[in-house]
Amino acid sequence: MHCPGNKIDAIRCNQLLDVSEKLIDNQGVVSFRFAQIAKGAECSTNTLYKYFESKEDVLVCLFLRNTTSSRMPDFIKDNPYLTIHERAVLPLLFTFELVKRSPIFNILRVVSINSMFWQLASPEKIAILRNRVNLFWSCIRNPLEDAVAAGELHANEQEVKDLTQMLYFFLAGATSSYQSGLMDEKYLSPDATDGLRHISRLMNRYQWRSPITQEMMQDLSQRVQQFLDHGDGKQRTCETCLATGKAVSCSRIEI
Repeated sequence: MHCPGNKIDAIRCNQLLDVSEKLIDNQGVVSFRFAQIAKGAECSTNTLYKYFESKEDVLVCLFLRNTTSSRMPDFIKDNPYLTIHERAVLPLLFTFELVKRSPIFNILRVVSINSMFWQLASPEKIAILRNRVNLFWSCIRNPLEDAVAAGELHANEQEVKDLTQMLYFFLAGATSSYQSGLMDEKYLSPDATDGLRHISRLMNRYQWRSPITQEMMQDLSQRVQQFLDHGDGKQRTCETCLATGKAVSCSRIEI
């Protein structure tokens, strides 16, 4: 299904997604039914099918409008003097904050990237999802490449690739494990400083001119919290999603 092409369609689409999110909050991802969206939005099923082919389309779109890559650019604009070290850890810290504030985001992430699920969505939604997943990978990798170019990180191409993968896999595993609530504290402490310590250890396995410190990450996390507290970065709309989808990769630091 095609994304909204005008403002009126975008408003209607957002309303349908808002209703869908409430249904998930109340009933869970598995239990809520596609037809309930039309009833909750007080529209016909024909209107619903105008924007979404299936429940899978809806869940993909809900994930897309919540992604870190669609909300982080506003933070970067408001903080133009981020250091290369800060940019290198920002995608992880920003995601941690979003997950803490909106558990539904992490649920949608886990569901949406499951191949048994996303393959049931419409071709256009699949294309946008692929773009967004790869865009987030670039959000992690680009700052590392910039750090190498600036002489702040000594690493070859393979090492940058390895570090990118380690950071992504750590983020995916950490957010899923923390949000599941299944693990005992003897295996997984809910203390946020644990995550910062792990990120620091992963980063500092490589040769940085100056190390990635937990203190720096704590300060950056506080700035992200303040940014979100003040309502910035909360424009979870079709327009924001579409604008983000046009990006080929995350913007780079001026060096």
